[in-house]
Amino acid sequence: ISGFLITWLLVFENDRSGHINLKHFYARRALRILPVYYAFILTLVCLQLFTVYTQSVSAWIGNLTFTTNFVTANVWPSGHLWSLSVEEQFYLLWPPMLVFICAKNTRMLMFLLTLPVFIAPICRALTVMVWNGQHCPEFLVKYYPFITVILKPLLPYYSFFNYFDSLAIGCAGAIVFARRRAVAETFLKANALLAGLVALALILLPYVLGKLAWLDIIVWPLGYTLQAIDFSILLLQSIVLPYWGFYRVLNWSWVCHIGVLSYSIYIWQQLFASGSETFGFRSVWWMSFPGWLIPVFIVAMISFYGFERPLFRLRSCFREV
Repeated sequence: ISGFLITWLLVFENDRSGHINLKHFYARRALRILPVYYAFILTLVCLQLFTVYTQSVSAWIGNLTFTTNFVTANVWPSGHLWSLSVEEQFYLLWPPMLVFICAKNTRMLMFLLTLPVFIAPICRALTVMVWNGQHCPEFLVKYYPFITVILKPLLPYYSFFNYFDSLAIGCAGAIVFARRRAVAETFLKANALLAGLVALALILLPYVLGKLAWLDIIVWPLGYTLQAIDFSILLLQSIVLPYWGFYRVLNWSWVCHIGVLSYSIYIWQQLFASGSETFGFRSVWWMSFPGWLIPVFIVAMISFYGFERPLFRLRSCFREV
């Protein structure tokens, strides 16, 4: 969804104004992401100072620099930030490509976006090989220690290179919609039921195949790519058929409200889902599932309406279209 939305807005800006203002793009991203992100980090600092909670220096560096996905420290309260790190790293690369390659060069952009689709599964297979010592080809066995030393820093399980295909697929969906919308709409409407069922089936397929242990070297490398493609199909279909079948649920007011709060929920939920013992507290119902859902939504609403939303007016100063 993030790849689709960001690319759609950038392409739309290029089509309307004739250019993409990178400074304004990064200013908008910073105002949306950084204030609440560092408010969360400051909360972790306070918890480390005043409770039994602690995390390593490497984990702090990862949190502060958006490189949590490359840090192997196993810290649950801030561990979820790996996915935001992947996203922010992707947006250091992709918008400049749109500017310097030209957002109107559809063929070149689609070519660039197919590269992660091929590279990421290979990287995930290599991750299994270097971290688990499994599935190493016979001809590489004698070079295995040397390969491990080189690849381990680049390919921890949450490495950018293991997940950037999902963002790229969302970006490709936006370009298809921006450049070939009539064709995409016609196909998705004419084959609505078939496309929806096939996408759902293929999303579930990796879970089914994952039950067969001997297929893990196939399922993990290919499963995420396959699911990202299928989710993109459902995303595009939900746009062209917003009130068809299940998609009408996405337009219910309370579901839309959850969407508005989604980033706030993402940032704060890990504190309450960590378990009270993480911070040296006694067992409480609101820090165990499903009770922790209540404080998460309360804190997310306070964060959004009291802290994040007031910055939206400032963000609008950097929006040309």
